[in-house]
Amino acid sequence: MTLSPAVAVIGAGPGGIAMGVQLAAAGYDFTIFERSAGFGGTWRNNTYPGAACDVPSHFYSFSFALNPYWSKTFAGQPEIMAYLEGVAGDHGLGRHLRSDTAVVALDWDGDEHRWTVTTAAGEQSRFDVVVSAVGMLDVPNIPDIPGAEQFTGRLFHSARWDHSRSLAGERVGAIGTGASAIQYIPAIAPETEHLTVFQRTPTWVAPRIEERFTAEQHDAFARDPELALHLRQKAFEDYELANFDADSPLTEHLTKTSQKHLMAGIPDPELRAKLTPDYPVGCKRPLSSMTWFPTLMRTNVTVETSPIVEFTTGGVRTADGAEHLLDTVIYGTGFKAADYLAGLDVCGAGGRRLRDDWSDGAEAYLGTVVPGYPNFFTLYGPNTNGVTSMIYILEAQAEFVRRTLDEMVEQDAAAVEIRRDVHDAYNTEIQDALVGTVWQANCNNYFRHVSGKIVTQFPYSGKVFAERLARAESSDFVWTSRAGAGGRR
Repeated sequence: MTLSPAVAVIGAGPGGIAMGVQLAAAGYDFTIFERSAGFGGTWRNNTYPGAACDVPSHFYSFSFALNPYWSKTFAGQPEIMAYLEGVAGDHGLGRHLRSDTAVVALDWDGDEHRWTVTTAAGEQSRFDVVVSAVGMLDVPNIPDIPGAEQFTGRLFHSARWDHSRSLAGERVGAIGTGASAIQYIPAIAPETEHLTVFQRTPTWVAPRIEERFTAEQHDAFARDPELALHLRQKAFEDYELANFDADSPLTEHLTKTSQKHLMAGIPDPELRAKLTPDYPVGCKRPLSSMTWFPTLMRTNVTVETSPIVEFTTGGVRTADGAEHLLDTVIYGTGFKAADYLAGLDVCGAGGRRLRDDWSDGAEAYLGTVVPGYPNFFTLYGPNTNGVTSMIYILEAQAEFVRRTLDEMVEQDAAAVEIRRDVHDAYNTEIQDALVGTVWQANCNNYFRHVSGKIVTQFPYSGKVFAERLARAESSDFVWTSRAGAGGRR
């Protein structure tokens, strides 16, 4: 008798939703484990003022669930959150969800060909297949600054925003000037008594071209989905034009565009010098804003480039000896993006551990499967970032996982894993293709592991990624029959 595998999905963000929709449509038995209260992932966790997507809304949505009612080009967090919850509800994923349940360990049983899933509460359950959909933006990066425990003010990370008290009239320190910071700093600056922006490295910021959709446009998108699809396709094609070489004409053009935006937005030459990077656009995550530079020009905002050396009881001290008195300090310092699955202890075949296998930097075949870890899939895994809408990537991966499960059922296979030689050849190709790209230019970024290897970025286009997943062949994998005989097909 052919058995259908039971599947555990870890994470209920966009990846978990994409995977759940595929599994539900195919009739698989599955459970979605989520450490927070419900669906949404990073869009549930990041509730800071001004939180919004930097991918056009019509493209940052599932192809099977177009939304004709996006309010503007780049939707905000509440709108995206509502959309994701709506998609999950429309596809009946709520009945499969175990919320407020953090998974801490995964253990493969090579005799039974099953995974044991262990939660933070110590509960254990068994599944044939595990899909990690925790992504890479799940563990906040908290810098190790001496004296933090003695600071008497309020201290929190932007991904864990403290809404218990207003920032009105406070002296606020914002550490970091990355993707989150350029959204929440303009949002909070007007209400603070004074805001000090602690910048380690300047970041290129391009103009943000945005429009609000009218009620008439909403009605037109609802009546004729092709109109919304046109916007989606245009955004897709724009991303497909990307060239990631550090010296490419496109990189040069984007850098000059950002330089002009900086020149126009910051007339003060001293401040402009502080805000001018010495690397090309793309070396760090590309940013866009029309409010960032006007905010930094406010009389109650100061950009501080002297490094923070310690916390004091009343604020922070910088390397120039100055003490900055603060009521609240916000870490806008991003996530441990290069430390994939750092919060999970994954034990694979023969007792091998993923954290050991990835000690020099995570890698997977097409960011999705890893040798030595049968029946284990990673969505938004190593080297899947940076080239297109992540929703597009997640859809391609979820479809690939479902096709693989379908083949397991068809062949009555107990286990499947990527061949080591296929995996290694692919990752050698990826690392070779990353040489000379903007991500290896003159800057520090979250794309690199401490070993120096770029572990987050894909060096080709989104379409290439999806096509390669679609072309993955059965012969690239090792299949184990339920009778226990292993073999390649």
